Amino acid sequence: MSSRHFKFKEHDAEGLETLQALQDADAFNKWMYSQIAAYIESPVLEIGSGIGNISKCCIAEGHSLMMTDIRLEYIDFLKRGFSEKEQEVIQLDLVDKNFDEKFHGYFGKFKTVFALNVIEHIENDSLAIRNATKLLSAGGKLIILVPAHALLYNKIDRNLFHFKRYGFRDLGKLMHTAPLILESVKGFNSLGIAAWIYGGLFSRKGVIAGGDMKFYNRLVPIAKWIDKITFFKLGLSTIAVSRKVD
Repeated sequence: MSSRHFKFKEHDAEGLETLQALQDADAFNKWMYSQIAAYIESPVLEIGSGIGNISKCCIAEGHSLMMTDIRLEYIDFLKRGFSEKEQEVIQLDLVDKNFDEKFHGYFGKFKTVFALNVIEHIENDSLAIRNATKLLSAGGKLIILVPAHALLYNKIDRNLFHFKRYGFRDLGKLMHTAPLILESVKGFNSLGIAAWIYGGLFSRKGVIAGGDMKFYNRLVPIAKWIDKITFFKLGLSTIAVSRKVD
């Protein structure tokens, strides 16, 4: 059990500032989505859609996407922002004590469920994974991206209410529990490690600033190259893909 405890806030000022900083980082968002795109098959459910930065990429690929978030603030944003595309948006809490009762109608409905930068916000991550798996049809894929390497945990993580950062083995073990079979684990965004350490040491606000993200967005071609030459063995984040076998 993590020794870190965070009280849920409906208005997540730090998280919203980070999402807004990422909003204009189109190259970075497309790169992140490209790392999971080959595994995605419709219908798709996105857990923790936020303000829709990655949702846009998935919809642009022509997928049938249901967007979700735990915060009503983001649900309202998504409904307004994607109203013309007629995408379904629901409020969903992966560790709701009445999860089976509330969301039974969605069990087995999706061929893909993905959660990017979500699971680290949930203290009971094993329950979150089990409940996400219930939403998958047999043979469906669960895709998770989380912050990597416990040693990198700093004030930015704390300000974003991250319970932990995950090693390859940590995430692999989490994602290889019946009825899930782990298919791949890899690192993502090795170049970002240096930026994260710098931000943790010197950022006064302890959040990802819009100006910093715009600068980093221009470095994406270099970041892609670094990931390739390190054979995806490092990364500021870790991506895992599992398949449901029952």
